[in-house]
Amino acid sequence: MIKEIDKIEENPFSRYLEYYIDDKKIGHLRYALIYDRMEIEDLFVEEEYRNQKIGSKLMSYLVSVAIDYHVVNITLEVRISNEIARKLYKNFGFREVALRKFYYGDEDGILMEKQVM
Repeated sequence: MIKEIDKIEENPFSRYLEYYIDDKKIGHLRYALIYDRMEIEDLFVEEEYRNQKIGSKLMSYLVSVAIDYHVVNITLEVRISNEIARKLYKNFGFREVALRKFYYGDEDGILMEKQVM
């Protein structure tokens, strides 16, 4: 089950999706809805629940929210070494648009974008 939470961290743009199995939170997706665009800030699934398509379910839900809000595009940064996440995002139509040198301090990030509208 996915729950939506609005306005976290005293930021009026922040939103949070939480994924539950039997009342246990096992994953989340944090994003910002900024007028006509979204920024994915964090996607996490507990290690013992990975490879069960939970990340995909959270992403599918997010894309449906983006369509409902007439979002133009969704962006995110991902570690260059995180091949699993990069593949997930590419499966949802994201493309790699820029390299962010030392974005994570010790590692480069990749800016990814998906056109929605």
